[in-house]
Amino acid sequence: VIDADGLRCVLERPSLVRGARWAVLTPNKPEYGRLAGALSGDAALDPADGDRALLAVAESFRDEGGAGPAIVQKGATDLLCDGTQLLECAEPGCLKRCGGQGDVLAGSIATLLGWAKAAERSGRLPAGGAPPPPPGAG
Repeated sequence: VIDADGLRCVLERPSLVRGARWAVLTPNKPEYGRLAGALSGDAALDPADGDRALLAVAESFRDEGGAGPAIVQKGATDLLCDGTQLLECAEPGCLKRCGGQGDVLAGSIATLLGWAKAAERSGRLPAGGAPPPPPGAG
């Protein structure tokens, strides 16, 4: 799970996560804007284009086999995208987010990824197959 300063490293070297199907990027609004601007490959694509921009950013991280990290764009409406599908979470939260909430989110996602990876190793999830769908895709 890559957040905050780790996202800066991804901006400098996108190859770090290209094709990494078990990676999840969790940018807030300014971090996402930098990702969209740097990685979309389309000078006319504005992060304000919403779904279209997020799909393009996620697609830019996919390898030839279609694998790539998921992106959880944090905001008033959180968006989850793996480059092929996009999910929205518009559940109301607190009016002002306090420091550390992104850290809790990153830790929760890392825990779920760890459980899914353990399931893959034990044969309960097909090896090399797609990771489980994002929460709420059910």
